[in-house]
Amino acid sequence: MIKSKYTWDVNLPEYEIAEADSSDLKLTPIVKKILESKGLTEKNAIHNLLNSTPVMHDPMLMCDMDKAITRINLAIDQNQKILVYGDYDADGVTSTTILVNTLKELGAHVGWYIPNRFSEGYGPNEMAFKNAYEEGISLIITVDNGIQGHDEIQMVQDLGVDVIVTDHHEIGRTMPNAYAIVHPMHPKFDYPFKYLCGAGVAYKMVQNLLEEPPAYFLGLVAIGTVADLVSLTDENRALVQKGLEVLNNHCPPSVKAILSQAGYSDSITEETIGFIIGPRLNAVGRLEDAGLAAELLMTDSDEEAEFLAEQVEFFNQERKDIVARITEEALAAAEIQVNQGAKFLLLAQPDWHEGVLGIVASKIVETYSLPTLILNVDEAQDHAKGSARSIEQVSMFEILNAHTDLITKFGGHHMAAGITMPIENIDMLRNGLNDWMEQLASTTSLEPRKKVDVKIDESDITIKNIQDIQRLRPFGTDFSSPCFELEDIIVNQSKAIGQDNKHLKLVMGDSKLQAIFWQNGHLVKELGEQQPINVIGTLQINEWNGFQSPQFMIQDLASNNLQILDYRSKRNISNFEQDTKDVAYLIHNKNEKLGDHYYYYGEAIQQHYDKYVFRDLPTSIQEIKDTLKTVNVSQIYLVLNHERSIYFEGMPKMETFKQCFKALATKRETNLAKDGMQLCEFLNIQPSMLKFILKVFLDLEFIKDENGIIKMNSVSTKREIESSKYYQGRLDRIEVEKVLLYDDFSNLKKWIKSELIDN
Repeated sequence: MIKSKYTWDVNLPEYEIAEADSSDLKLTPIVKKILESKGLTEKNAIHNLLNSTPVMHDPMLMCDMDKAITRINLAIDQNQKILVYGDYDADGVTSTTILVNTLKELGAHVGWYIPNRFSEGYGPNEMAFKNAYEEGISLIITVDNGIQGHDEIQMVQDLGVDVIVTDHHEIGRTMPNAYAIVHPMHPKFDYPFKYLCGAGVAYKMVQNLLEEPPAYFLGLVAIGTVADLVSLTDENRALVQKGLEVLNNHCPPSVKAILSQAGYSDSITEETIGFIIGPRLNAVGRLEDAGLAAELLMTDSDEEAEFLAEQVEFFNQERKDIVARITEEALAAAEIQVNQGAKFLLLAQPDWHEGVLGIVASKIVETYSLPTLILNVDEAQDHAKGSARSIEQVSMFEILNAHTDLITKFGGHHMAAGITMPIENIDMLRNGLNDWMEQLASTTSLEPRKKVDVKIDESDITIKNIQDIQRLRPFGTDFSSPCFELEDIIVNQSKAIGQDNKHLKLVMGDSKLQAIFWQNGHLVKELGEQQPINVIGTLQINEWNGFQSPQFMIQDLASNNLQILDYRSKRNISNFEQDTKDVAYLIHNKNEKLGDHYYYYGEAIQQHYDKYVFRDLPTSIQEIKDTLKTVNVSQIYLVLNHERSIYFEGMPKMETFKQCFKALATKRETNLAKDGMQLCEFLNIQPSMLKFILKVFLDLEFIKDENGIIKMNSVSTKREIESSKYYQGRLDRIEVEKVLLYDDFSNLKKWIKSELIDN
């Protein structure tokens, strides 16, 4: 049995698509099920989705839009200085680029500024705003920030500088006293779609400033939307679809250069943005000044783009190295806390780079499915600062808000937060967060969960079906790539692949379906061939040398069946011996008890174990039967170490016993060192067989062995050869080897299962 990491929640749709509509829309059964699982059952909505019919709303419906446009045009007409104040992530630099290039095209006197993550932090900064005033700036336009900048905005407004806030983040109980606030969630206006990203809001403003915004702006909006993980529905879906079309047909020099440096040359999808473009734009702001990323996006020169993209790639590689180091250290610290029963992981250490702690926290959550806060301890500044990531059942905002007495400041939402706090409060906060989680656990299940859209059969996994599923792209937040469940599919082959064997590759089922499970190479030792498993994951098409084949990308797997795994040819069991908590080891030597988790065959095992390693070959079938009577087992690993095999030597014929006895009786004394080989040749047997025969004779007291001199016993009782314990022991050993070593593995599995059932 293999336990799943997650609880699988199979979605049961409330409504079905009408058969007539399904027929008119030419929906395949698998696409129909996916749409129903996502709550899309209305004909027009499905038609718009499948045919990429754009949902675009009137930008003038957004709050203060007319007021903001009028003020910007006034600044342009009067040649007033305008500052675009951005943010250091991918959404921030794309929205900055969109608005700055627009204002330049309109002839505005415009500059831009992106605060430094480490020295200035997120959002409006008082010193930056004061500097803008002193430099004669008359209008500040924030993009992707500003809705929480009450004090800074009030300060600069009092100095006579107008501030237009364009933002998409959560609005607090009050809003800043800005000249205009352009925000899709404004409570006094009813914009039809609330979940634009910063670049999306900037683009809606540009639609009112330019008669026809440049097409590449849509590519930048797509990057900001996907990278910022906002809802990929409604207007965002239309913006990303149009943006991806632009990126593939008229890709700007900046994006071309980013992809070139990454060694990527395929078509651009939402995954390209999510895994290649977005992380590289984010990497600059995580480590240094994000201005480099904005400069790259603003250039229209191929040469300059390549030069800047090379620097961005350098930061991305450095970011990867830093993340890898900190993750390794954080995982080690997290394991200690998990073993101590922690339900909230607070990890703090000096010299952890603040810019990547959110990434590291996400990796810890992926590993342990516990809410996690990771802090860099800065002794020089006398504070700890970092990032938190949560699980679905726990609101990070709520849990941190309950401990504000220990925190200097924090900001965030349900799944993530940033925090600054006094170093001396770390232990108290850790204890408080764990106490809070203990109370929550008494009323709420904290088991990690995965939503499954559709249960499918192996026959559903075809190139045609996967191509139909891809018609539903782009996938993202609130419209995720469909997760499928396959039940009881047979594992034909399993192996660990990649650097350090980190990943798992499977061949499954009658169709020899290829499957990949990232970061789970360790499971190879738990997966036996020809054994059924259940898997959940997504489908994709794998292309190799022009040949296409379906591929299943596993997100979790489980087996409700007893796992009997064949390790008989793998003598090294060091991988097993690293595990002791839930593993019992069966050995044949009663004098070789190596620890509490080692048992000899036939010994009663009182403690429960999930895994049993039959390390040694037992001396009899009855011993292993006795062991199987005492275990409640989910996995059995058959290693069955032994020094040598006797199965193919067999048992000497009774005639050979008689001839040997006569030969020994004739000489009365036999020197084994001198005459042993001659006796073997006479009997036509190997020396090992002669040793066995002599053991039997000694056991039956037919002979005496005096330091290698074999003498007949003058007084001996007539006894049957078969009565010797050595004779019977060899019979047992031959039977053991026949059943456990040399029978077909499928027969051996059936035999073990039958013994478990009988008991």
